[in-house]
Amino acid sequence: MIVKKEKLRAYLDEHQLTIAQFAAKLNVKKSEVENMLSGQAVGYDTAKKFIYFMKADKAQDFIDWKAINKKNPLSADDYLEEVCKKK
Repeated sequence: MIVKKEKLRAYLDEHQLTIAQFAAKLNVKKSEVENMLSGQAVGYDTAKKFIYFMKADKAQDFIDWKAINKKNPLSADDYLEEVCKKK
């Protein structure tokens, strides 16, 4: 998973969280949060914990779907596009 680093940075600032505090909330290594903030991909475990913490409806806005070359499975627009293609 790759997150929109600017959006995550704004979230941390808004909630007055340090990288270490956010890592503790996710129960991941500080380096994993640093990777997210530098635009690097993180592994399945970190992604799962991030989505669980943020809740899927909010997490989807933080995930950089273009960067991972995937469509957002929770996006109504993407869902409608797929349905229309099948008809």
